[in-house]
Amino acid sequence: MKLAAASATDQGRVRSNNEDAFLIDDQRALFAVADGMGGHRGGEVASHTAIEALRAAIANGTPLHDAITRANTAVLTRAAGDDELAGMGTTMTAVVAIGGRQLLIGHVGDSRAYMLHEGTLRRATDDHSLVEELVREGRLTPEQAEAHPQRAIVTRALGVDDPVDVDLYTLDVEAGDRVVLCSDGLTTMVRERDIERLARAEPDPQRLAEALVAAANDAGGEDNVTVVVVDVLEADAALAHDPTTVIAEQEPPVSRSAVIPPPDPPAPREPRPKGSRSRAVRGAILVLLPLLFIVGIAAAALGWYARSSYFVGASGNEVVIYKGVPGGVLGWNPTVDQRTGVALGSLPALDRDRVQTNSSRGSRATAEAYVGRLRAAATTTTTSTTTTRPKTTTTAPKRTTTTKPRVTATTIAKAGP
Repeated sequence: MKLAAASATDQGRVRSNNEDAFLIDDQRALFAVADGMGGHRGGEVASHTAIEALRAAIANGTPLHDAITRANTAVLTRAAGDDELAGMGTTMTAVVAIGGRQLLIGHVGDSRAYMLHEGTLRRATDDHSLVEELVREGRLTPEQAEAHPQRAIVTRALGVDDPVDVDLYTLDVEAGDRVVLCSDGLTTMVRERDIERLARAEPDPQRLAEALVAAANDAGGEDNVTVVVVDVLEADAALAHDPTTVIAEQEPPVSRSAVIPPPDPPAPREPRPKGSRSRAVRGAILVLLPLLFIVGIAAAALGWYARSSYFVGASGNEVVIYKGVPGGVLGWNPTVDQRTGVALGSLPALDRDRVQTNSSRGSRATAEAYVGRLRAAATTTTTSTTTTRPKTTTTAPKRTTTTKPRVTATTIAKAGP
């Protein structure tokens, strides 16, 4: 596969420093964008630490999923040695060529990857942010999300938890395709249809990257903005075997996004002698029995998963720990495992939203730890005056600039200097 890449970055019209970082490693066909958070110099340190750790891990032959995990560890370690960096974090969206006609994307946070194929742009990653969760649940429209005051709050980032949950996606590409990586400084300022228009009209990747950054600044430049453009100049022959096998050997099971061609139409049947019918029946049975066995194992595995998972939710006005997964799986519905005595109404608005949307999921220990933080937040809310500095809002044409919330243990907000 032959690729050409270019980049552009800018601190924007509001910020005094640039907390974004990016990577173009042509030798290893590795490209990435990271958007730091944490205020002062924390965000800048976090993004650059993650990028360098990613580069080193891939250079040592580490698969992309594990390389991003190592970047997470590097950010946590760096913050632990400096009080001024406590609570820093960063998003990361990385792309690497994996052979044949495929690119592999690793993703944590609300930076994005887009793919332009035959003039049509589509988003290749899902944001890990509060407003995107509300959009996916149907509680906000995409238009409402664009102006939501909490749109900067991310629900997953490097430097927050260990281990970190990394999303992986595969992209099937061909010559002429284009991949755009960007921090949210672009997508909060420029609509996707305008990104598509520019990406379709500008053939040169460097000029496109610069044009996208300029468009974000022209729209207000409320955040740092970084763009990496990767053009597919030549694609190798398709792999002779199932490409998902390669991913399975390198990475743990993940959800994937791939362009899958439609199946060929079935060939017309030729008449068969009547004597072959019984052999066909026996053959069908031999095929179906292993399939039924596999389905049974899969159902048992889902049941085990459903009954060994926990999440924090609400039962009436009380915060409770549920055993299971939200919504249930194949008849295994969640049940109340522990009542906490914490009143939902005593929590800050953001914590109430997270409890009501069942955002905290994992082991029982994780759920209990989260409840402990909620209990502390509820106590603080009811026994002290507010400690949150009032939001400063500046109205500009069609957009609202809101100072972003501070970082908490479970929800990260990208803060300005």
